Amino acid sequence: MTVLNTAINEKQIVNCIGSAVFATDSQAVITHVNCQSEKKLGMSAEDLIGRRIADALPLFKAVIMESLQSGRSLLNQPLEVGEEHLIMHVTPIYYEQQVVGAVCNLQELDACEVSVMQSDSYRELNRQLKTIIAASSDGIWVCDGEGNVVSINSASEALNGIKSRDIIGKNIIHLLENKSFDQSVTTKVLESGKQETIVQNIKKTNRILLCTGTPARDENGNIAMIVVNERDLTELETLRNRFKENKKLTEKFKEELSEFTLRELVHNTIIADSNIMKQILQKSLKLAHIGASNILILGASGTGKGLLAKSIHKNSNRRDNPFVEINCAALPENLLEAELFGYEKGAFTGAANTGKVGLFELAQGGTLFLDEIGDMPLNLQTKLLKYLDDKKFRRLGGTKSIHVDCATISATNRNLQDRVKSNEFREDLYYRLSSFTLEIPSLRDRREDIPGLVRFYLKKYNQKYGRSTHIRSRTVKSLQSYDFPGNIRELKNIIENGVVLSEESKLDAFLLASIETNELVHPPEDEHSASPQQLDLHATLEQLEKQLLIKARAHCTTTREMAAHLNISQPSVVRKCKKYGL
Repeated sequence: MTVLNTAINEKQIVNCIGSAVFATDSQAVITHVNCQSEKKLGMSAEDLIGRRIADALPLFKAVIMESLQSGRSLLNQPLEVGEEHLIMHVTPIYYEQQVVGAVCNLQELDACEVSVMQSDSYRELNRQLKTIIAASSDGIWVCDGEGNVVSINSASEALNGIKSRDIIGKNIIHLLENKSFDQSVTTKVLESGKQETIVQNIKKTNRILLCTGTPARDENGNIAMIVVNERDLTELETLRNRFKENKKLTEKFKEELSEFTLRELVHNTIIADSNIMKQILQKSLKLAHIGASNILILGASGTGKGLLAKSIHKNSNRRDNPFVEINCAALPENLLEAELFGYEKGAFTGAANTGKVGLFELAQGGTLFLDEIGDMPLNLQTKLLKYLDDKKFRRLGGTKSIHVDCATISATNRNLQDRVKSNEFREDLYYRLSSFTLEIPSLRDRREDIPGLVRFYLKKYNQKYGRSTHIRSRTVKSLQSYDFPGNIRELKNIIENGVVLSEESKLDAFLLASIETNELVHPPEDEHSASPQQLDLHATLEQLEKQLLIKARAHCTTTREMAAHLNISQPSVVRKCKKYGL
């Protein structure tokens, strides 16, 4: 038997393919035509090769040009040629990552397939499916039952830093061997035959993806398709790490806060020279001695509500147990609930693996101080009310009830009755919290306390900053005539500023200038009640001018710097400093 060694060329192979195949170059000029194409198109290869597709086969122009320009495969494109219904697949040809041509493959459709593809419902369903996949913010891959990539959407291209033209048609195993990815959920689905989920780190784009592969089976139960969904977890992972760091800081701050609270209870006292404050202190001490709970402290900002709450705890039989404080307006609702009641392991994304003890549990046997209670969200008010009723609660994500016995003291500068009327605060919670009410008046309503407060804070800040400043009694009387819109907090700040910033041991000029400046910002409600001395514009401006010069000199080293700081000329600075003996 004689064996022929004639080599088989590509043209012979293409001519033996049962479907019509022809190819074009990058300019859409026909370069190859097989025998089946001549039969399907009714034209010879000599009539086609060398001609532009737009001239020779205008029906094919739109699809082939789109594939050449986009570099994407266009599959399952319906086409009618004469009496025949065909399905067309166009695939771009790449050489060194450049599109150099396209291959067009034509296949016949039977009557049933033609009818389905021409139906409006099929076209609409196909359009909807393409729109959904393209619009998804999650990455979507579709692979066949062998692990070959059929399609990916644009979101997946961005998440993985890839192009569909480099991926479609390739097998997942091949992509893994080329280190395009470190792992693939598709291979896990092929191995297990069920839905699989992995977390994938994409070094190319520095993204963290949650990948879920879901198999779709044919009528015989074999895997026909695998759909992979990619969810970007990068921002979530960043937030989780940030939450861990903040949790560590929170624990540290709690320890420091506990130490600070104990020191503050030892060193701070409540000044009560006015009759109204003496009555409030007597009432608070009585409540402390009987171990009262559900105490509501009312008063404007800066009046000392927190200090009064600490004083009640200090004088109660709970003094040896924790005093835990939280500002209900300082945290968003979800974090506030977690801080108050704690949470179980896995209660929410980013939750600590061991769970977390809430402030109620930390206050076991002691006192929980709920500052700014008027700003607590309504949903959380319900859970707080339930605890106050039966002394039990559940952690976030928990099923077990926890019993905690602690006293609760609340404080607010808001009118809770008005908030109840406007449906911003639960009426039943208001009555539950206000079993005993203490209302601290503003400083302008207890001016007799001002001298004692001045002496207390002057001594405190002299010791703190190593100074020996003093204030004349006449200046203290002037302070008593000032309304202090910021209450004790404002008085404390003025004295601390005077001790730190004043160049002289006498703080009188500094303090008078400070309150006169504040009066310009907060004018008295009844300006006709002001004394003639308070309305002396010339004297007030001189005092303010002197104080501004003192502050500028504290921050500057030369008169030129002071001039620039005050936005006046240098000779004016020299003249004014001489005028005030500076």
